[in-house]
Amino acid sequence: MADLPDSTVPPATLPEHASVEQRDAHWRAHIYRGDKEPQLTWRAAWFGGFIGILACASSLYTSLTIGWAFGVNITACIISYVAFTSLHNLSRNGRVKAMGVLENSASASVASVAGMTPSHTVVGAFGGLMLLGSTQGGMVGGMVPWYYMVPTVLFSALLGSLIAVPLKRSVINVEQLKFPSSIAFAETMKTLYAHGQEAVEKARCLLFGMATGALLGIWKSMPDLAAILKKNFGMEWFDTFVTKVALPELVEFQGPLNPLNWWQISNGRLVHYGMDVSLLLIGAGMIVGLRVSLSMLGTALLLHWVVAPALIVQDKIHAADPAWIPAIKNATDGATGITTYRLYEWSLWCGTSIMVVSGLTALAMQWPVLVRAFRGIFSQQKKETAYDVLADVEVPMRWFAIGIVPVSLGLIVTLWLAFEIAPWLGLIAVLMSFVTGLICTRTAGEADVNPVGAMGKVTQLLYSVLPGAKGNASVNLLTAGMTATAGGSAADLSADMKVGYLLGMNPRQQFWTQIIGVFIGTIVVVPIWTYLVPSREALELFHPPAAIMWKTVAEFLTNANSALPYSAKASMVVGALIGVVLPLLERALPRRRAYLPSAMGVGLAMVLPSGVPNSLAFAIGAVIMWFWTKCAPRHNDKYGVPLASGFVAGESLAMAGMVIAATFLSKL
Repeated sequence: MADLPDSTVPPATLPEHASVEQRDAHWRAHIYRGDKEPQLTWRAAWFGGFIGILACASSLYTSLTIGWAFGVNITACIISYVAFTSLHNLSRNGRVKAMGVLENSASASVASVAGMTPSHTVVGAFGGLMLLGSTQGGMVGGMVPWYYMVPTVLFSALLGSLIAVPLKRSVINVEQLKFPSSIAFAETMKTLYAHGQEAVEKARCLLFGMATGALLGIWKSMPDLAAILKKNFGMEWFDTFVTKVALPELVEFQGPLNPLNWWQISNGRLVHYGMDVSLLLIGAGMIVGLRVSLSMLGTALLLHWVVAPALIVQDKIHAADPAWIPAIKNATDGATGITTYRLYEWSLWCGTSIMVVSGLTALAMQWPVLVRAFRGIFSQQKKETAYDVLADVEVPMRWFAIGIVPVSLGLIVTLWLAFEIAPWLGLIAVLMSFVTGLICTRTAGEADVNPVGAMGKVTQLLYSVLPGAKGNASVNLLTAGMTATAGGSAADLSADMKVGYLLGMNPRQQFWTQIIGVFIGTIVVVPIWTYLVPSREALELFHPPAAIMWKTVAEFLTNANSALPYSAKASMVVGALIGVVLPLLERALPRRRAYLPSAMGVGLAMVLPSGVPNSLAFAIGAVIMWFWTKCAPRHNDKYGVPLASGFVAGESLAMAGMVIAATFLSKL
């Protein structure tokens, strides 16, 4: 440790109103451990990268199917702890050292960044761009080429990491923002290393969940693989076998469970209406909780039992009117006479409105955070003291200065050459990234919410009126996606820095864990995406909620007069009102928050094409977790999250692997 000015060690207990200098000295003397044990080692980087590759495939698949991506910090820590502790015990004379808490945290940071950061741009912006069609800028053969995707993802994520550099000392050292999730993660790490046997038990539970979820995922995916093997290799016997033992993707509700029968709408069925057997969705419900899951289920049932039949009746009444635009698209099978109604193509307009407006409302209610954020831009910086006890471990501002110019220029040039976005519009996107990074970081620090989605929509609103961008959906999408990625990356790195601050990690090495994670994530996300989504048709089969929402907002902002049913336009107004009212009710009735509908849950149920199947599985998982918590709280605290995470990771990885394998085999 560097000597303090007076060569004395500060007391272990800080005074009540300690100055910044006193807090820095106390942290360096009593908390900092970066000089005492390894942190960012080669094995931490490669093992974290390996887990990050799996996390990237998992997060891409869950983002495509349910519009949700789950963090892997805890999962990565448990796996790293058990893996290297086992290798230490098995190696001769303990030659392989077990990972310490700092090295494990660095490995988890690499895994988290590699798994999560790139998917923001890929699923939302690039997925939305593909859904808009091949006429958009940057599209080649209906796809966004890898040589356009790689630099866009890389420069966006690097920009966010650099933006976090000047924010770190302000929001963590000086203002001591809480970052509640970071505090919880740091405490989990301490517990993990204080109770080693508990970590082993959690790992067993996690692996059991992953194995069970993977088996179910493979079972569900076998028919698609069998069809390709039959077509390409003539393996009819395998296709016959799979047909007999295959697990149905959807158990359709019929008879009295069909709401159209109650409304006396004969020979009609609602698409994707039934029950989905999925441990991924059950695990997701266990993680997100009862409030969000029941909000989803209640909304989905209301849509299918009340709204959809009423709209179908109105469409039948006005069927002879040539000017009438049907609210719900339908198709009639000539052989059976059964009409299939696609409700989600109507409900997504209302659901998107709820999610966008609720996000913006929640952000607006954080106005004190916004005021402090912008005040920090213009306020005078504290004069440097004659001696800075953290000067040799903090990320120096010269790193920011060295990196920001080439990264910004690289992003602007990429947007210009690849997507025909004028350089001055690219420059505005870079400048907006600083604003979104600042707001996302402060909001995450104070409210434990990273408002990436809401800030992306703010950027979309801005570009809907700028000259050169107005009326151009691809410009609207890509600039917003890039800005959201940069802002989210800045907040994520700041949250990582908070964990390191609590555990005593070296901030410079933490910065490099983020950079390593960004490079690994960028390298793997594009080939995984290419094999998961080889064409627009393949993307449409997923009915990706995030991509649909980004595309819908871009279309509406660039062409608000497009032909929409009157009921859809009215539903957008109703959705906007719901998006305002629900966050206001949460603020006004904090003690009743658990009993209020979740705006995210309500909106997501409307955007998901499989609203009832997905919501029902979510609700089952949430009820299981609630009941488990009530009956055995300590047991649930130990095994609940690892089991749920295993279900999500296992099934998503298996199904993503089966899709990639099917794509590869179809090209042979």
